[in-house]
Amino acid sequence: MHRKVFAKTAAAFICAWSAAVAHAAEGGPNVPTATPGAATSATVLSTQPPRATSAAIPLFSSLKPGGELAGWTFQPLRGVRKTTQYAALNDSETQRVVIEGKAQSAAAALGVRLDLDPKQTHQLRWQWKVGNLIESSDPRTKDGDDYAARVYVTFATDPSRSTFRERAENAVFKSLYGEVPPRAALAYVFTHKAKLGDVIASPFTARVKKIVVDADPGSVGKWKSFERDVYADYKRAFGDEPTRISGIAIMVDTDNTGETASAKFGDISLTEK
Repeated sequence: MHRKVFAKTAAAFICAWSAAVAHAAEGGPNVPTATPGAATSATVLSTQPPRATSAAIPLFSSLKPGGELAGWTFQPLRGVRKTTQYAALNDSETQRVVIEGKAQSAAAALGVRLDLDPKQTHQLRWQWKVGNLIESSDPRTKDGDDYAARVYVTFATDPSRSTFRERAENAVFKSLYGEVPPRAALAYVFTHKAKLGDVIASPFTARVKKIVVDADPGSVGKWKSFERDVYADYKRAFGDEPTRISGIAIMVDTDNTGETASAKFGDISLTEK
């Protein structure tokens, strides 16, 4: 597989698992370094089931402004010189602690590792406030594949359900980085370059489908609340049954367009109802 495809594929799968696996990016594994405001326990990501599982997603509102992002993993991308900066801060409008992500020709994600049954734990809720539009973005092209705000949900690889191509890709990834990527990922995105409700295949990999949950340029600067049925969205996007949920992540990135973007994120929950 072409290294550039591997790079962005891995980026799409960034959903903060805590076990070690190298990040596929521009020809080599990524060795994370401490980033101001990011969790000090940042590690490269794994797609394997965690040793200890929990349905609890650490709440941003429980963090201290300016402090460590406890419970979350920061993941930079090798080959991208600048990293998105994430920090906990008090939001004057909501009167709660939120996470703000800022990117300037940058990319990185913040996530948490999970192991959940998507049939039982499928109701995803979150809030975000987009700071600006990315004018040259285009969700259908590689050069425009940047977003001011997105939330990823990844689904674990199941060898019994992998196609020949997926098995080949997984074998290459495992030989290089020690573990395999998720089978699939949903990315809930804000973009003014598509229609609300559009399901868009990633221009880098068939394993990622993007769902446009907000396409209104008027949303910039406003807190918006979202609620999605992850199980139903997966079946709509991929046309089959999902495997187990393996992670959740947020991401603000502008590494392809070279623009500047920011967004604030409120608490994320994944529950039965």
